[in-house]
Amino acid sequence: MTSTNGEEILDFRPSMRQTMVITKKSLETDGSISRVEIDLEAGQGGPPAHIHPAQREIYTVHAGELVVVIEGESNVIAAGESIEVPTGSAHSFANQSDKLARFSAEHLPALQFEEYIRLIHRTVEGKKATLPVIMRIVRIESSYGDTIMAPPGIPRVLGKVLSGVGRLVGYPTGKELAASFQQAPSRPASQNPMN
Repeated sequence: MTSTNGEEILDFRPSMRQTMVITKKSLETDGSISRVEIDLEAGQGGPPAHIHPAQREIYTVHAGELVVVIEGESNVIAAGESIEVPTGSAHSFANQSDKLARFSAEHLPALQFEEYIRLIHRTVEGKKATLPVIMRIVRIESSYGDTIMAPPGIPRVLGKVLSGVGRLVGYPTGKELAASFQQAPSRPASQNPMN
């Protein structure tokens, strides 16, 4: 979805109570950075713990507070503060307060983060986080190993199992899905092949 001022707004509700605006696109920075602004509703977790194998990520809180867990260490980040997640570090975030958290996340370098997050958005748009939706997300992630992956151990094994089951039932990888969207004419959300 795009707003009237041209910003790209991604609404992940109801599967995740958050909206995201891509504010600094990788094309504008020759791939050096991708910046998104996120509104995370009160009491809402973010994605499960994950790793960016070839990117560092910087969270800056603009309103409210955000809990960022890096390699098992919990950090409460208040408005006006930032925290950097080193390349390859397992991390997650959540809004454990009773107020909206507004923050930015910068991925350096950008790599394929924007393509990945747009596909995730198209997959979850208007849907609850059911097992089929989660399997589709894991299939998408399987194409973006330089951008995002589950931490080693049980989470990564579980992701591979879910991705394999998703493949067996016919869910496309991220690259297959991206190619299908590039080839298909624009269509209303009601005709989205992810529905």
